[in-house]
Amino acid sequence: MHPFTFSVCICTRNRPDDLRKALASVRQSHSPVIEVIVSDDSTDSRSRNLVRVEFPEAIYLEGPRKGLGANRNKGLSRVTASHVLFIDDDVILGSDFFCKVTQFLNESRKQEDTTRVIVTGIELKCGERVFPRRASFLGFQSIAYGPSDILSSIVINATVFPSALFKSVHFDENLVYGGEELDMACMAVHAGFSIHLLESAINYHYPSPLNREFYKSYTDASRIFVTFKRYRMLQRNRAKASFFLIAAYSHNLLFNLKQRGVLGLRAFFTTLSLSRAYMEALLSNPAADEKKA
Repeated sequence: MHPFTFSVCICTRNRPDDLRKALASVRQSHSPVIEVIVSDDSTDSRSRNLVRVEFPEAIYLEGPRKGLGANRNKGLSRVTASHVLFIDDDVILGSDFFCKVTQFLNESRKQEDTTRVIVTGIELKCGERVFPRRASFLGFQSIAYGPSDILSSIVINATVFPSALFKSVHFDENLVYGGEELDMACMAVHAGFSIHLLESAINYHYPSPLNREFYKSYTDASRIFVTFKRYRMLQRNRAKASFFLIAAYSHNLLFNLKQRGVLGLRAFFTTLSLSRAYMEALLSNPAADEKKA
């Protein structure tokens, strides 16, 4: 019986102080991690110097600086373990997180092929428990799962993926920020992988205020794109995808007008422009997307 091995990939951008805490928490894991990979989209050298001086055991990679989807794939390019966890640079790894996951995977071996099992734990976000939630029609992850429901979403900062998944599926590099965890979960389920919730596996998220303004404009565009992609490419329902776009853009316009008045038009048109660019890139190469799916 082959042992499970774990890699931790940390994607970072201009947050060396947060990154230091994340890397220190990996060192304190009660279950050994065979490799820590830092993929750095920073615009300066602080994180690179930090890793090389204080955490020489970590693998440091220059990120592609195209957004979080591409940066996650960069980290994946160096993974050699049987399983991989992605954490943000403002996340603290629970010291017993991998112990809990290992125990669960060992028990699961009796029922199913663990190379096709994704384990999602939960995160404590500023003390609040964050569970995976089902996406609504508009793509908001707002619907609680019932006890017998099949999971189709994850909590990315507490999810252990089998590396075998990434032989056929990768993070969508159109996505600069937001939506990539739901997109990955949907593609994984579509590819025949199962998602299991393990509430005892907990990581700790302390959201950094840094980069929030940079990422803010991408959030709604990513949600709209990922939801459109699910309806159009995975479910192959063009009518549903078209109706979704009408509803999603109407909702976004009304929300922004309500929140900001006429100034909300700027936010709406930014969302419209970004999401349409994502969809045009997707539809211009449907064969590649179908291969990923």
